[in-house]
Amino acid sequence: MREAELRVLDCLRDRSYSVGELADAIEKSQSWTSEVVGDLETDHLVDRTDGVQLATTYEATLLAELLDRYALENVLTGTKEDILDALLDGPKTISELQQQGFATSTLYKHVNEIQETGAITRTDDGYAVADDTLRSFLRARTRTTPFETEYRANGDRLVATSKDTIDGTPTAFSAFTRYGVDYHPAKTYAHRGDRSLELEAVLIHAVTVAETKKQMAMAGVFYLTHRATLEASELWRLANRWDCVEKWADLFAYIDQREVHHEELFLPWEEFVDLANDYGVYPRGQHPENSLRRGLEELGAHLETPVDVYLLGGGNLILRGLKDSTKDVDLVVDDGQTFLALAESLQELGYEERGDLKTAYDQLDPSLVLEKEGCPRWDIFVEAVAGQLQLTPAMIERCDQSFEYDNLHVHLLSLTDIFVFKSITEREGDLEDAALIARRADLDWESIFREIKAQEDRTGQLFSFAVLDTLDVLEERHDIVAPITERLVSYCLENALLVSLEAPKTIEDLREELDFPDHRIYNKLRKLEEEGQITVDRSGRLNTYRRAGSIDR
Repeated sequence: MREAELRVLDCLRDRSYSVGELADAIEKSQSWTSEVVGDLETDHLVDRTDGVQLATTYEATLLAELLDRYALENVLTGTKEDILDALLDGPKTISELQQQGFATSTLYKHVNEIQETGAITRTDDGYAVADDTLRSFLRARTRTTPFETEYRANGDRLVATSKDTIDGTPTAFSAFTRYGVDYHPAKTYAHRGDRSLELEAVLIHAVTVAETKKQMAMAGVFYLTHRATLEASELWRLANRWDCVEKWADLFAYIDQREVHHEELFLPWEEFVDLANDYGVYPRGQHPENSLRRGLEELGAHLETPVDVYLLGGGNLILRGLKDSTKDVDLVVDDGQTFLALAESLQELGYEERGDLKTAYDQLDPSLVLEKEGCPRWDIFVEAVAGQLQLTPAMIERCDQSFEYDNLHVHLLSLTDIFVFKSITEREGDLEDAALIARRADLDWESIFREIKAQEDRTGQLFSFAVLDTLDVLEERHDIVAPITERLVSYCLENALLVSLEAPKTIEDLREELDFPDHRIYNKLRKLEEEGQITVDRSGRLNTYRRAGSIDR
């Protein structure tokens, strides 16, 4: 054991402590102390249900007795514990211990120090552990033969083991270092399957296997480190695949400083912030309604000519009284001149851009992010939000509230359209906001379905799959059942088949490729054939399907 661990455990003999109090007691930083506490929790020696306290486990009970009996820094630190482990199966001489790989330079010193405490004694056959409680503790610490826990998901396997090496591709916490988060777990984690592992899979695997608050916190650090490149829809899809939607949704809410369902999974927020800062990542702060209105008023007063903007996201929900804080102000405008006027005014007010304004404007769907310390972040889009959903005339017509701040005319997109955006865009907190809207608003589900199809026709992107994923999660996590779910499933299957059948496929190919029930696939294939959208070759053992008019590849 590390001396720092023993110092923490010694503090906990009489009462529980907060991590901050422990840090002061052992004169270490709070983040470093939190890591030590996390390791002790992994070893089942401390419990963090109500502060940090000695656990009630078998190992911790034995350790409490030893703390009363010995100055354990002279018994269990570093190599001393390894020497004691070597003596568990019987007495050994110094020569025999040397043969087991202990360095001669330190062996005599450590054996003498342990012997002086009375924990070991010298017999005719060599040195032996003299204390039954110590012997039981050491055996409890090493009692497990190599274990292996397996998680399964549609043929893929995720393995957690006590072995140092294992067949498979390193994943979860075992892969964090490879992706720039220096963390070395006590267990080894590997993925066994044909699928290649992307960042999203590594993170969701970590959430799946996480057992302690420290591990959930490290999953949060990994998310913050790679937030800019992670695809939210893929994360939710994988969370559903590995049956950890509840844990992932809670981690997502925790990082976003929203209510979580299982508080016992997480460190106190201040401890998490310290840990994240040690890794060079920083959770963004929340800004209340008065901060949002102050920013809108300041911008409106600074603009030289009137402009119309369309507000979505958290800012929209704040002005409707549905939320009390947000991290950013999301605006979409319908022309480049308005985009430039807003960007230039905000820069003159002290906001700094993330990205180049000219480059953003030259793109087909320019966007800009501007930030100023202590203020909400401004995300400004022209026509398309984050390169995805477009501001349509139907959306503009459905705007149901407007506010004027001098030259800034703010129109609130309807909650029906906000729900569509929240179901598709890959932004923090979208799922929880979608749930809030579905619970509080009388949504026009027919308009939602029509808007999804219209967006796909305009952009060529298949947004329907992301919306279906969102509806599935809302039903599972929030018991919100959307009346369009069945129609959307049918629509998504049709899209999936038409995309897949650009190349010839048998029914076996389609069953393996598509995550839909067999009967749905068969029924949809018959419908598409009747409509002339696909052709069927029935000359082989299995029917071969392909999209009508597609070219052999």
